[in-house]
Amino acid sequence: MTASYSPVTPSDTLVALWKTLQEQYPMPEYMGAHGDAWLEEFRPKVAAASTPEAAYDLMDELVCRLNDYHTRFFPLNPPPRIGAPARLEPILRRPLPKMAPNPFGSFRPFQSPPAELPPDLLKAFAVGVTAVGAESSLRLGDEVASVNGVPVNVALAAAWKRSVGSSPVGKLRGACGRLLLGPPDEPLRLEVLRAGSRRPLSVTVPRGSLPEEPTYSVRETRGIPILRIARWSDGDRLIPSFDATLEANRAAPGLVFDVRGNGGGADALADAVTGRFLDHRVVSSVSFHHVGTGDDFRRTVEWAEPRGPWRFTGRVAVLTDEGCASACEHFVSGMSEAGALLVGTATSGACGWSQAFPLPGGAVVSVSRTFPLHTGGLPSPLLGIEPHRWAPGTLDDARRNRDPELAAALDWVTGRAPLPQRSHDFAQ
Repeated sequence: MTASYSPVTPSDTLVALWKTLQEQYPMPEYMGAHGDAWLEEFRPKVAAASTPEAAYDLMDELVCRLNDYHTRFFPLNPPPRIGAPARLEPILRRPLPKMAPNPFGSFRPFQSPPAELPPDLLKAFAVGVTAVGAESSLRLGDEVASVNGVPVNVALAAAWKRSVGSSPVGKLRGACGRLLLGPPDEPLRLEVLRAGSRRPLSVTVPRGSLPEEPTYSVRETRGIPILRIARWSDGDRLIPSFDATLEANRAAPGLVFDVRGNGGGADALADAVTGRFLDHRVVSSVSFHHVGTGDDFRRTVEWAEPRGPWRFTGRVAVLTDEGCASACEHFVSGMSEAGALLVGTATSGACGWSQAFPLPGGAVVSVSRTFPLHTGGLPSPLLGIEPHRWAPGTLDDARRNRDPELAAALDWVTGRAPLPQRSHDFAQ
């Protein structure tokens, strides 16, 4: 007798996906995943999907409900999609009134973030061009009005469901990045509103990517070294280069780290940099590692230790945004404990130590296995680390190539601005 063959259906994959998340994700209830409510919501949608690809998109949407940078769904044989030599980000249309609610604030724990894009968010924020390739006809500060013929609010609403971030602005940032993706053989067509132009301009952008930024670079502004760290990697060069910069600027009144958009890397490299500003060890992160599939956790404490023959004692500021994630949040946390002033907007917020789990049908889900705590007096997983001084830019700043975050940091480092209540001053 021949055994019958039963192919795996998308519904089978969905059930296995949900079981894996329930067993492996450390804190599903923290993100509002109570019982099987999400599974029952998506089960009929997946069963009714017209193609396996459409069903996989729905599963991706479900996983993104956890809003975790390190927990993602990877379908079997996804169609190739690449970006363009540009960067799109949410930018304030105009400065916020002093008493206005802070739209950069984190989502509340124990509640699922909004499944639909909040309409009021697009009243406050434009989708602006913040970086362009050398040959692009886009300009900094161009406001995107449509993407491949689709109004930008419609395109964002679709991308929102499959993006993650600790705050509405962080999730919107992820959605903006998705707008650039498309088939390799189809150029990106944008309509943009440009300063001084009354009508939208049509711009065609070839597929590709921005040139890779150096891991480490240094420039000087107003007599203060600006240390740019794009990622926490290439330690054989990063740490010696940083130490050389510090040695050359030992007498400087202060310095500024720019880690905006740094998606992470190695925690040990972050701690090595932090160590040059310490006279005693500090906690960078506390992590609760999920053990097995039950309710047990193992706690570890990650310390940054003093390093080097001397300690830098000038004022130090760190520029942050929603693109700071993983090991970069570890750095931001450690530097805050070391006394640095955090300037900009909140970090990404994410759990960590992700592990890949295969699913029936060939898909894979990568699941965070730890629940980390960082500085600031609040649990930071999926909330992000708030800066001491908020300094978001506007569309006009982007068009004029102004950097209000850096300006605010320099004002404090050079002594032109008072010490915020939450900060510790190296120079005391």
